[in-house]
Amino acid sequence: MARLLALCLGAAAVRPRLFAEPTVVARLGDRNPARYFGIAAFNGSLVVYARTGHFPHADPSPRTLLWARCDHDLRSGGGRCVTKARALQARWPPSLAHNAAVYVCDDRLYVVGGLWGPGAQRRGLEQRGPFSNVEALARSEIGVVVAEGTHAGCVDRRPRQRGACEFDGKLSVVVTDRVRLYARANLVRRNASNGMFGGRHVQVLAYDQAPATEPFRLVSIRGYRAVGAPPVSGDNAYFAVVLKNPAARGFIMLAPVVREEPARKAFIGLAFSCDGARFSEFIQVLDSTPASYGRGTDHPVDGLVVRGSNVYFYIHRDVPGVFMGAEATGRSRLVRYTTSLSDLREATERALDCAPEPAPPLDFDACWLACLARARARRHAAGRVPGYVSGAVLPAARRRVSADPSHVRRRAGNIVGRGVGLGAGAVGGVVL
Repeated sequence: MARLLALCLGAAAVRPRLFAEPTVVARLGDRNPARYFGIAAFNGSLVVYARTGHFPHADPSPRTLLWARCDHDLRSGGGRCVTKARALQARWPPSLAHNAAVYVCDDRLYVVGGLWGPGAQRRGLEQRGPFSNVEALARSEIGVVVAEGTHAGCVDRRPRQRGACEFDGKLSVVVTDRVRLYARANLVRRNASNGMFGGRHVQVLAYDQAPATEPFRLVSIRGYRAVGAPPVSGDNAYFAVVLKNPAARGFIMLAPVVREEPARKAFIGLAFSCDGARFSEFIQVLDSTPASYGRGTDHPVDGLVVRGSNVYFYIHRDVPGVFMGAEATGRSRLVRYTTSLSDLREATERALDCAPEPAPPLDFDACWLACLARARARRHAAGRVPGYVSGAVLPAARRRVSADPSHVRRRAGNIVGRGVGLGAGAVGGVVL
């Protein structure tokens, strides 16, 4: 019976000990573009939020919707909690709603989000809060900038960004001793054979208070992308949801993953970390369907709920606009999955490796960032606007990374020194 129910819900490959008992907790209805869902425990209930816009996508002018006082079944007062009638629309501009993450710290609500680019409404990652209730959160007008697109260590290799991060993917925030903010890193410069996308990855910024002073750091996922390795255009972690592990030490990552080689596949991946930057190998907890531009049809909801010995994860199945057919049949829905604390603890202990990871002999990303910093310094010295650097930023490996650091320095110095852009051997892309 359980297997039949899983198949009916579209969960063809559920790992029964980690993601079991699929239960539909919200049906989003026909022509509903909502996505990037998150939940935050606040005042004994849940705050649910999502980005919405124009069907079938959530662009070009996304807004944030909020639902207050929901329970773990996403119900309120005996009825469905996530409904059009109960939605509260935040006043935030589309640039903040594009990637917003709502979180709780010291029993107060916060939101962080924003894009970097031209215009007063695109000023980078902005934090608003604290707020004592959802209504005050939704009415907020302005906050403090956490990081601009030129923040140290931030990686966005797409040519149109000219070295500055746009922060174009959903954000995730986890609060422990510090605030850890997870944002998209675009690793690949050009990949025309794969539809001009690829190399979506995740970077983390840890800070105590805004504005942040420490650099971004690319996360590593064992078996997916090695620390310091060149990017692979066909590997996409579309965004990451990072959560404090309720059953053991450290952190949990959930990500919608698409891999193009050796065989095209999509899945929801689960990984564990001690420090929030180095994660274990992905466990494929749910199969998904590869869709357009390196996206899968399903997204993890940012948040989890613990009730007794159960841990509840939530997945947005059949996100509209990424897979033709899902929106036509109105299948977009939120599904809750159950894991026990003991099973999650066992899975964590099997996967978690807290031993220090040795630095690679040649760090691709460090080389690229060093070249980027030099290019920005030249523009600053010339009196140019520092937000967007020239196209003469060179990753360490145009064609093939050498094991000899002097070879990389010689090649990078020669090419950047002449002001020449990346050659045909470089890879990269844009994100839609």
